[in-house]
Amino acid sequence: MPAHLNTDVFADALGKHSGFRKAYIVLTRSLLLKNNIIRKEIQLCGRRKQKVQHVLYAGFGMGQLLGLFVRQKSKFNVLAIDKNSKMVTQSSTYYKEEGIKNIYCRTGDILTFHQPETFDLCLAINLLNYIEDDMLALKNMFESLRKAGILLVFNSSNYADDRDNKLNVNVYKDRRYRNGYSLLELKHKLNDAGFSKVKGRYVYGTPGIISWKLTTGWPSYLVKVSKLFFLILPFYTIICIPFVILFNFLDVTLHHNKGKCVVVKAFKQS
Repeated sequence: MPAHLNTDVFADALGKHSGFRKAYIVLTRSLLLKNNIIRKEIQLCGRRKQKVQHVLYAGFGMGQLLGLFVRQKSKFNVLAIDKNSKMVTQSSTYYKEEGIKNIYCRTGDILTFHQPETFDLCLAINLLNYIEDDMLALKNMFESLRKAGILLVFNSSNYADDRDNKLNVNVYKDRRYRNGYSLLELKHKLNDAGFSKVKGRYVYGTPGIISWKLTTGWPSYLVKVSKLFFLILPFYTIICIPFVILFNFLDVTLHHNKGKCVVVKAFKQS
C-alpha cells in the first residue's frame, strides 16, 4: 500500500469490496519482502508438528498477513486480535464470507490478553514499536505459548531512521514509542521475558530497500504528486514484478551485517 494513502480510506475500500481485499492479499503475499520473509518462517514452523497448530496474531491491522494461513487450514488455527474494532469487523466479515474457518478475528489488546499455555505460535509483526510497555507484551505472549512454542517477531531495527519508518504500516493507530531495536537488545528483552533460546537476523539490507522503493516508496511519491498515477499503476506493477522478485530473493538469501528490520524467533523451553 502506498504509504501516503490515508489508512482509513484504504481500510474502508478493503471492507466494502471483497474482490479488492482478495487482490490486495494476493499481491502483498507475492511482492512485499516482509510477507515473503514471514511466509517462509511460518512454513518452517508448520513442519514442526503433525497436528494442527494454534496461532495468536497480535495487532493484525488490515489483515493482509492473515492470508498466509488461508491455504494452510489443515496446519493452523489462528486467533487474530487488534485494538481497532473496525478493522476486526472488516476482516472477520471477509473471512466468513469466503468460508475460511481456521481464522477467527476479535477485538483485543495484547497488554491485557490472558490465555495461558494455549498457543503453539505467536506473531508480533510491526507491533512492539507501538506499545509503551513492550516487556509486558512479550511476557503476555510468552505466557500464552505452550511449552516448545515459538514467538516470531518482525520489527524495525536501530538502523532505521525516520525516513525509513514507512517500511512499517502502523498496526495500532497509537503513537510510536520507539523507532526500533538492535538485534542484541531485542534478544535480551526476549530472554528477560522468559524465552530460553532466541535466534535472529537482520533483513531489509540493500536489496530489500530497493524492493521496498519499487513496491511502496516510489508509488507513494508518485501518487502524492498526482492521482493520475493510479491509471498507470497496474502497468508499473507488471514492469516491476521481475525486479521485485529478484531483489526479494537476494535479500532473503544473503546475510546482512545490518538492515532496516529484524526478524527473530524465540523459543519457550519444552
